[in-house]
Amino acid sequence: MPFKAVNGLSMHYQWHEALVQSGQSGQPTLPIVLLAGMASDSASWQPVIEGLRLNHTLIVPDNRCTGQTLPNPVATDRAAMVTDVLALLDSLEIPLFHIVGHSMGGMLGWAIAAEAPHRVAHLVAAAAPPSIISARISLFSSLSALREQHTEEYWYKLLFQFLFKADFFDSEANVQAAVIASQAYPHKQGMNALAAQVAGLNSFLAPPDLASIRCPVTLIAASHDVLFPPDMLAQCQHLHPVMTTHVIDQAAHAMHWEQPEEFIRCVLAALKDK
Repeated sequence: MPFKAVNGLSMHYQWHEALVQSGQSGQPTLPIVLLAGMASDSASWQPVIEGLRLNHTLIVPDNRCTGQTLPNPVATDRAAMVTDVLALLDSLEIPLFHIVGHSMGGMLGWAIAAEAPHRVAHLVAAAAPPSIISARISLFSSLSALREQHTEEYWYKLLFQFLFKADFFDSEANVQAAVIASQAYPHKQGMNALAAQVAGLNSFLAPPDLASIRCPVTLIAASHDVLFPPDMLAQCQHLHPVMTTHVIDQAAHAMHWEQPEEFIRCVLAALKDK
């Protein structure tokens, strides 16, 4: 997998070439930048990669403090992450692109669209208002502290409570399989990297300059999401003049894992022929 030297990082990213090089109109489609959420890296997009790359080339970076991006850990905040992504796209000579971001990655997408409004054609923010709330910072701070004090098995089981619907836990075998897979992942986020990322969450408290965003925005909520529920995202509807909201049923925060086909449908419908 490729790396680029950007903003003091050796930034790891995945590149997935479009399977078909044009949209329904026959015109070339823009690439999609997929931005992962808190404690996640490029691998978190695995369930939707093949569906999203039908007409769009995908650029999928590992955010600082995640995956194979180095150094790790490293100081992080929203401004640094915005610079990371734009520098990566500069190095790849991609002037115009779509953003699909999940959770913190969606909040990062809002900030990039505000920082470089002439470069973002469409923002799809999944489970992602423009800014975080203090309660979620408190939650992740607690989760980070608990990870330092308890075994990884119990930490993952607690984290899964916020990611998946309740029926995920009906099968202990499935839960254990998910824990084992998470522990075995060779690029899992370490405790110090998680702590650094949590420390950077405070920089997401204030919204970016929303008035500077020119592109359409599509919000995707999940019916069972307890972190950023649909009613919270519905309150964002007035923040931008060109905004559409979709709710994916039978999914919690990790909507692109629980309902990948519906997630792909929502994204491609938003970006149709663009």
